[in-house]
Amino acid sequence: MTATAQLSRTVIDLDAGATVLDAARRIDDADASADIVLVVPAGAPLVRNPVFFEVLRRRAGRRRLMVVSSDARARSLAASVHIPAFAGLAALERRELDPTERLTEARRVALATIASEGPRPRVSLRRTLAVASSLFAAGAILLAVVAPYATVVVAPATSPLGPVEFDLRAGPGGDIAAQTLTAPINGRISGPATGSRTEESKAVGLERFTNLTTSEIRIPKGTVVRTSDNIFFQTTEEKMLARSILQPFFISQVQVAIEAIDPGPRGNVGPDRITSGSSSQYSVTNPAATVGGDTKKIPVVTQSDYDATVARSEKELEVQGAAQLETWRKAATKDNAVYGTATRRTGITPPTDVVGKDAPTATFDLAVTGTATGYTVVAVEPKRTAVARLRATAPSENDIDETGAVVQNVLGPTVGDDGVRWRVSVRAQQFARPNLPQLSAALAGHPFEESVPIASARGFRVVRVGIWPGWWPRLPLLDSRITIELAPPVAAGSR
Repeated sequence: MTATAQLSRTVIDLDAGATVLDAARRIDDADASADIVLVVPAGAPLVRNPVFFEVLRRRAGRRRLMVVSSDARARSLAASVHIPAFAGLAALERRELDPTERLTEARRVALATIASEGPRPRVSLRRTLAVASSLFAAGAILLAVVAPYATVVVAPATSPLGPVEFDLRAGPGGDIAAQTLTAPINGRISGPATGSRTEESKAVGLERFTNLTTSEIRIPKGTVVRTSDNIFFQTTEEKMLARSILQPFFISQVQVAIEAIDPGPRGNVGPDRITSGSSSQYSVTNPAATVGGDTKKIPVVTQSDYDATVARSEKELEVQGAAQLETWRKAATKDNAVYGTATRRTGITPPTDVVGKDAPTATFDLAVTGTATGYTVVAVEPKRTAVARLRATAPSENDIDETGAVVQNVLGPTVGDDGVRWRVSVRAQQFARPNLPQLSAALAGHPFEESVPIASARGFRVVRVGIWPGWWPRLPLLDSRITIELAPPVAAGSR
């Protein structure tokens, strides 16, 4: 069977074994905007009943249907359901009856129907019964074509798809849309001061000078006195020692401030130990102990101390970034997820402020500032994008069970300046995408037992077939009388 189109007409050549189902399928495949010409061979099963031509006329819809056949019976049956019929394509082009066509009984009846004058022929009882039988048979055939109604429940048969791994990124220019969040952060970080310097102090006290003469004595600043074990001190001020009067035994004395010549704790001596002076004109002693002599180490910040503490500042920023992330998450809606944070240092105490400086507590502090970056992503990600990527790997005629898809994180999420990254593994079940009109057309007119292989060839399993009336032996001839219902997908190999 072949079909050709010229101008706005489609010519369908049917073979000698063509049935009404064959013709109906050819009409369905024809151009929806062109008239249809059926070329019907003599003796084809299609010409057995006028109901078949009525079915085809309805199938054509708004398209004009015409029949070309050398079989006078075929033309008569077509004309009986108001389908223009012609003996040949030439007659079709001329829109006239073929002059070689015999005047059959069917044509006589048609001519008698349209005759406007002359006596009506007398109809015999036998003819009346024949006509009644034909009408009854036609009604039965019409009932067989139009009355049955079937519901076929099918479930797509599934097969595994995946697992497949994908690298996904949410952020500017990434696979997944994301809102970028930024906030300033700051903190303080302490470090040990491992350097040191020595600081020494001299002992101080008072030395009492006693004049052993009757002359006034000047005691200049820097006068040296010592202990018996040679710990030397010197006066730090100048004073005059008044003369002593022997009668009535008035002895002149004066106290002068002193300090140890050498720094350190050795200058701390007890009372009455500094007894040697530099002159025989006076005697000396210290009425109280000298104090304040000391040697101590002062911690100092070195460059290596500073560098080591700066290196740990990133950790402090991460702590502050984590606190900021919790703030963002508390403010987010339940439909969104917040990922973070990526931190970046923007400032820190300069080395000139601390390197080489004393650290009395053996530690020093640095102030560090930076920014925290996070990303808001809808909560269904990255699963939604991963499933979409997996669907793109399926054959074009298949779909996947998105609800049952399994997405697992292989790596991540990791957050950086360019967004959030995941490596995910995704798997799902795939099944044939339903084409219900095609399936109902394929099932039309077939016995029930043939519905299983027909559906299976198209990727479906028959779950149930319902027919009205219940005693009807096969599926309806008209696919419009077949309703296809979809059940949930079933795994391949299941029953």
